[in-house]
Amino acid sequence: MTYAFGAPVRLTTEIRSGGQLVTPASVELTIRLPDGTTAGPLTPPADGVGLYHYDYVSSQAGRHIARWTTTGPAGATEEPFDVAPMWDAGIVSLAEAKKHLNITTSADDGELAEVIRAVTPVIERHAGAVTRQTYTEDHPDGYGLVLQHTPVLAVTAITGARPGVLDQAVDELADARATGVVRRLDGRWISGPVRVTYTAGRTSVSANVRLAALIIIAHLWETQRGTVAPRLGSDDEVWDPRAGFAVPRRALELLGEQVPGIA
Repeated sequence: MTYAFGAPVRLTTEIRSGGQLVTPASVELTIRLPDGTTAGPLTPPADGVGLYHYDYVSSQAGRHIARWTTTGPAGATEEPFDVAPMWDAGIVSLAEAKKHLNITTSADDGELAEVIRAVTPVIERHAGAVTRQTYTEDHPDGYGLVLQHTPVLAVTAITGARPGVLDQAVDELADARATGVVRRLDGRWISGPVRVTYTAGRTSVSANVRLAALIIIAHLWETQRGTVAPRLGSDDEVWDPRAGFAVPRRALELLGEQVPGIA
């Protein structure tokens, strides 16, 4: 499960002995953070016999591992959870996705938010960068450095990637936003290798990209919850062809990709 940065993460555990809920002599929670350090041991409050929870607010984005340990009875369990980077809300809003899916309750908000995050890099694979992100890339020397992610919003730094290679002043560079290619204003050679730090993404998302994202979200949501029809005159299940692909053709066409066959 992925949680928004700064949102409380409800962690829970059940303590059992012989299959029955019991109150242990002690229970602690320790969380390994993405940078390898740990938070805790933390003391969780009890919700009943053998039932405990802890609301943890992370200060780091990335993979966390929650480890519960008990004595009397002795035991240990671990469960991972992820925290998304700040401002990583996905390509469309939760409210927009719920409207498209005709969902009127909040029961599945966490799961749907996960689908939105999963669809975002799929859209960016076909349409280029959409959400604003910072990238760092190493490039050899040349008259032009072709950046991997476009559209480019700004180049923030170009530094030598090894001793003896000079940094490039950003104000001496041509505007790379339209082309995604870094060049000097005077047209001179850029000595390398250099490390380029830049931001890419869009200040607005076009209607075709938004609709393509919603189509993919709806497709994934439907195939996950759809029922499999039995064969006529048989109890055997048949394969639903919709489950064989993640991106419908009509979404690809909205993104500008020419797809053979009938959509």
